[in-house]
Amino acid sequence: MSFKVIKSNFLATIQDYGRLNHGEHGLGQSGIADEHAYCWGNYLLDNAFNCAVIEITFGTLVLEAQVTTFIAVTGADLDFKINNTSVAIWRTVQVHKGDILSWGNSKHGLRAYLSVKSGFNTPIFFDSKSVNLREKIGTPLKQGDTLPCIAFNKTNARFIPSKYLPDYNQALALRILPSYQFNLFTTEAQKTLFNQFYTIGKASDRAGCRLEGAPIEHHKKTMVSEGMAYGSVEIANGLPIILLKDAPNIGGYPKIGTVFSLDLAQLAQRHPNTLLRFEPIDIKTAQSERKEFNQFFKII
Repeated sequence: MSFKVIKSNFLATIQDYGRLNHGEHGLGQSGIADEHAYCWGNYLLDNAFNCAVIEITFGTLVLEAQVTTFIAVTGADLDFKINNTSVAIWRTVQVHKGDILSWGNSKHGLRAYLSVKSGFNTPIFFDSKSVNLREKIGTPLKQGDTLPCIAFNKTNARFIPSKYLPDYNQALALRILPSYQFNLFTTEAQKTLFNQFYTIGKASDRAGCRLEGAPIEHHKKTMVSEGMAYGSVEIANGLPIILLKDAPNIGGYPKIGTVFSLDLAQLAQRHPNTLLRFEPIDIKTAQSERKEFNQFFKII
């Protein structure tokens, strides 16, 4: 019982919540790029928060259901269809053996997620099913692959209330927590960070979002390499790089702050050339919002 890959691009991969306990071994965090869409998909199906899904970037994925079960598609609108008929996303949908599922060009957002009842039962690498192409852990989906899952015939029809649906076209402001190196930057450099719009560069990927704009001056171009956190904002050659899920876990550029984790879900849905800006957030606000999110989705 599985889904069979009929057609895929090199950016469709299996992901779960991430590889969180192997930083000491040099492995990156990995995991889904858009935590918001991922968590809602598993929530709709009453899955555990860590169930594996397919992350579909830029579309061009065709699957054949070889099992009758329930799914949820969340995240970007990539023209999702079943048997060549458009199907609404952000809700549970029953699929039957022999159905053809397809994703095309992006209409809204960048990454879609296919969640299936009880998750995909794919191989585990270092305590996670997440594929990390930079570290050569796992491989992208390719024609002929089979993705095991269970059959399931009953569930309640569920959908996401409209107030929780994200707008991937709205102006993007990323809230940033100043790092312990923030005060190594001059007041003028700090103002440069907060008082301009940056453009997402075309060289961005799952390892890092490279921004283009007015450079930020810093007297130390590099520093002694040290541990890095998801969302860290490095200043490399004067320009910010936001470290994402497949980033290395050490680095030697000065860090001006860390983007609040829940805002990174919105960043994951933005195409190159999108404008964004930074604004500060205090630690109490960040902790409160993070706690509320974790409690709702039962993240442990």
